[in-house]
Amino acid sequence: MRIPQLSVAAAAALLLTACGSGPLDGRTGPEVADAAADALEEAGSFHVSGALTSDGEEGEVDLHVQGDDVTGSITTDGVELQLLSVDGSVYLQAPPDFWASFGMPEEMAAAFEDKWVVVPGQAMAEFDDFSLDGFVEQFRNPESEVQEEVTEDEIDGQEVVVVEQEDGSTLSVANDEPSYPVRITNDGDSSGTVTFSRFGEEEDISAPSDVIDLMEMMGGA
Repeated sequence: MRIPQLSVAAAAALLLTACGSGPLDGRTGPEVADAAADALEEAGSFHVSGALTSDGEEGEVDLHVQGDDVTGSITTDGVELQLLSVDGSVYLQAPPDFWASFGMPEEMAAAFEDKWVVVPGQAMAEFDDFSLDGFVEQFRNPESEVQEEVTEDEIDGQEVVVVEQEDGSTLSVANDEPSYPVRITNDGDSSGTVTFSRFGEEEDISAPSDVIDLMEMMGGA
């Protein structure tokens, strides 16, 4: 019995269509960004790392974000800072030169070697973006308008949908289920690229037992 050519062609077309389909096909830029925010929110945790340049200063981030808690490092202007955010408090660990650069006497700064310093309340807001809610909010309501049209690409063998913002920044999202964010590339005054991984993984993030309270040292000034 001869197989009709039309049936073969139809089957091949269906197969190719199935292979090339993904949950983000046909979605607009804002819809893809929302899908990435939903996936990240549902995962509850992730790892983000990469290099950034802001106001002419080069930096790096290497953080594990777990809800409101964060552990990892931020490097700015060649100085690596250890960052720990636990139960609403933020702690920094930095070399003595970092503290001395703010006018602290060198002898006092030397006492900060390998010590965690609790960040005062008014300064903690600077780290709000380094949280699950902070990243989700950036996806849902970015500073630059998200374009409607999207493009397709491949990153490390993974099919992604690329969302572009008005300022030229891009968000690459896995065309899969879940639709996790894969990479952000910023353009303009603050440029650089960060990648996302280890979705849903949990780490033991606990507050340090021995910390320095700068406000207390300065008499609450």
